Amino acid sequence: MSAITLLKSTPAIIQPPRLLDQVRDTARHQGHSEPAASARADWCERFIRFHGKRHPRAMGVGEVGQFLDHLAQTERDPVCALAASRDAIALLYRDVLHIELGDLPLPRPPRLLDQVRQVLRVRRYSSPEARMVRNG
Repeated sequence: MSAITLLKSTPAIIQPPRLLDQVRDTARHQGHSEPAASARADWCERFIRFHGKRHPRAMGVGEVGQFLDHLAQTERDPVCALAASRDAIALLYRDVLHIELGDLPLPRPPRLLDQVRQVLRVRRYSSPEARMVRNG
């Protein structure tokens, strides 16, 4: 039997869709637009990468809380980021993986005064005048 005949007679192995593709498909099926579905998949990817590419089945509410705490402290607009990421992670667990995590944590974003202080610190230590004074 030739190699070509062997290849034609072997049934094709169908791979299930990748996890992030399943998230996109599920979001689209729920009526979300293509950009919104992609945004949900992007948030799920950030969650997975934040935890060193661990599969979400191996993680739970604790890891979700760590990720959300990180977003609350690092995002430029933490309120929007928290809302979008919580929705995406809920979709991932509830509708794609069929795992019920219960209520996802909602960390408090930093107070406005703390955000202003952080911006002022960054500006002070990154301005050209500050570099000249320190080097001076």
